[in-house]
Amino acid sequence: MPEIDVSASAPQDPWTPLWGQTVQSTWDLLGDNPVALALREHWEVQAAWISDRSQVVDIGSGPAVLARLLQAPAPSRDGATRRPQWTCVDQARIPASSVRDLTGVDGKFGLPWEALPVPAVGADALVSNFGLEYVSRDHLVGTCASWLAAGGRLHAVLHARDSVIDQQSALGLADLDLILNELDFPKRVAALLEAKVTAPSDPMARMMHGIDVRDAFNEGVNRMKSRLEERAAREGALLEWLMLARDLVQSVTEATLGSALERLQVQRTAYDAERSRLSAMRSCALDQPGLEALGRDLALQGFELIQMGSLQASVGPVGWVLDALRSKGSH
Repeated sequence: MPEIDVSASAPQDPWTPLWGQTVQSTWDLLGDNPVALALREHWEVQAAWISDRSQVVDIGSGPAVLARLLQAPAPSRDGATRRPQWTCVDQARIPASSVRDLTGVDGKFGLPWEALPVPAVGADALVSNFGLEYVSRDHLVGTCASWLAAGGRLHAVLHARDSVIDQQSALGLADLDLILNELDFPKRVAALLEAKVTAPSDPMARMMHGIDVRDAFNEGVNRMKSRLEERAAREGALLEWLMLARDLVQSVTEATLGSALERLQVQRTAYDAERSRLSAMRSCALDQPGLEALGRDLALQGFELIQMGSLQASVGPVGWVLDALRSKGSH
């Protein structure tokens, strides 16, 4: 029986394959859902002060997601039109070509932020849309201080425990654990594909061929459908896997078996990476005490006017908002 190869199904950095396919973030700032709307409106409000800065550093930028949203030239306080220079930092191996269409944007990709050399001249703005919280806690505040010039401003939206995103991530992880672990649904699909193309021509023998394989596949389908019905959901990984399985089983032939298994492998690899992303989101999401501890650490590193709050959407909390200034007396 053809096996679904899982040796490469968990890439070291789960964001690298994502950014190789799109310039839109997981939580698309250009989307029309309540979470995207709240995030977009929040950052559009910040555009007024960001556009008045000279050097902006975006942590966990992806392929310059924030810069794409905010880089339109805007009048500065003296009435002149200016555009900040953006430095976009992300440890994912993002193709350099993904930011070539942007003016005034420099990408530093493929290394953790704390591993990059500190610039000789500090930035006057440090921003992050769901990126700062992924930085190692041992290095987070110190790296913020070393990259920001005295008087520079830090502004970040951070993942929050029990936010709408955190809750959706938990549901997504539960679905992927069912599909990829508990059921190992890709393997059941692969077995059924092989059984179909190797079925004998004799009707009676054909009917008896691969009964166990068909039963295992149908049991998996029924489990997944039941969960969808419980949630009254018409989207997500469960539905995508069910639709893929249906399409492959209906269309596979002996000649197309190899390409069908390859398509199945591509889907599994993509969803293993998605599971890694969701796990990382949940593991770095801050609760209230964690946010307050971050604020205290910033104060010890010479930050002042530290403000912390919650970003809300019509469907509930989206994340934490952190804002602070590096003291002008800092060195």
